[in-house]
Amino acid sequence: MSSLDEFLKLAYDSAVNFRDKYDLGNYCAKQLLEILDLLEITERIRIKLIRTPFSNLNLAGFIGYKHGAFVIVTNTNHTLGSERFTIAHEIYHLLEDRVFIKNNFVVEEMVDANIKNIKEIMANAFAIELLMPKDDICSFVDEISKNGTKHIDPIMVVRLQQKYGVDYAAITKRLYEIGKINVQLQEKLNETMVPDGQLENITKNLGYTNELNLPSMDTHLLQNDLEILKENYDNKNTTYDDLVRIFSYLGCKPEKFGYEDGIEITDDAKAFMKSLLD
Repeated sequence: MSSLDEFLKLAYDSAVNFRDKYDLGNYCAKQLLEILDLLEITERIRIKLIRTPFSNLNLAGFIGYKHGAFVIVTNTNHTLGSERFTIAHEIYHLLEDRVFIKNNFVVEEMVDANIKNIKEIMANAFAIELLMPKDDICSFVDEISKNGTKHIDPIMVVRLQQKYGVDYAAITKRLYEIGKINVQLQEKLNETMVPDGQLENITKNLGYTNELNLPSMDTHLLQNDLEILKENYDNKNTTYDDLVRIFSYLGCKPEKFGYEDGIEITDDAKAFMKSLLD
């Protein structure tokens, strides 16, 4: 076994043990927010999740540490399925790399098929196994392909995608990794994503919504964080300028979250907003 294989096995085993420790089952994608809440309690750390659109589509998100909290930011210009993978990736960093994150402040997650950093390789392996468990997906593929007598087609991939709650391309990549398809079939299956509407039509014809395949392009904060901001603002512990800084960083204005429109802001806050656009 090569050293890389050994690292990958460590990451896979970490995901298996993590699922078992918290009795998460085989379908974790829809539980990620609850898992973050769980980690806050069990690991005794503060975690903030921010979902916001970035113009740089090569940036899947990042994780950083500020004011005593780990901050996970995901790019809502990516599909929901892709965002879920990014969060699962960051969960590995929260479990294994907290000191590294604190010392480096921000760890960016780039969309790159040729990642060389072993920490990123292991985080990806953890996310893959957490969201698409090898034993379970192998069993389901054998079932729907009648033990390999039926060729895997885009309809099967969509069924797998919806079962595990991830991106279409993540499923084809996982099928290749576990030896259920070869690289030629992986490429052919991925062609379904290229023509406008083809993947959506298959998805809807099977009775599913298309939400996994679409970017929300929206900004979301956890409800608790919004409540804290509102309370601080109402108690005059936070100024409108502060709100402008916070929400400008997220690519929107305070009015998006129900704050009064038309409040005059200082030149300092205006300069901050301008700096984000430069």
